[in-house]
Amino acid sequence: MSGALPSVHEARQLHRLRALRVQRARESCARAAAAVEQAWQAVLERQRAIAQSQQALDTLAQAVVSTLAPILPRWSGMVTAQRELLADRVERDEDALISDEHALEEAQEKSQQARAELTRALAREDAAQGLTRSARRARAQVIDRRVELEVEEQVRQPGARCS
Repeated sequence: MSGALPSVHEARQLHRLRALRVQRARESCARAAAAVEQAWQAVLERQRAIAQSQQALDTLAQAVVSTLAPILPRWSGMVTAQRELLADRVERDEDALISDEHALEEAQEKSQQARAELTRALAREDAAQGLTRSARRARAQVIDRRVELEVEEQVRQPGARCS
């Protein structure tokens, strides 16, 4: 940047633009956090479904050796079909869990990127705010210097009165 400061108006405009970018970055962070939460809930739900299917498989296995044992010869085909159905459901849910976990990782990565962008936007906003303060101070110094020069000029002129 050159040594010249922008005008106070230009510095304020820049600060407003940076503040808007911070606002957008915060909104992006909120959306990313919501996506992470949604992905996390999907993983938990999938884990519950797997646990329920595993429990149903265990219950069926226990029933085969206890309650279903007397009628197993007649219903063995049905029991086998049910076991295969439950095993297939567990396998599909485990595959889906892997996909859900990948989606969660992607959502977490996007959330991290959004937080990093928010950090950069906040730094830019702080810099713009500092530039605005510097421009105001420079403007005030110019005004003070102008007033001092006017006073000195009035003092040098013979017959001039100070009011």
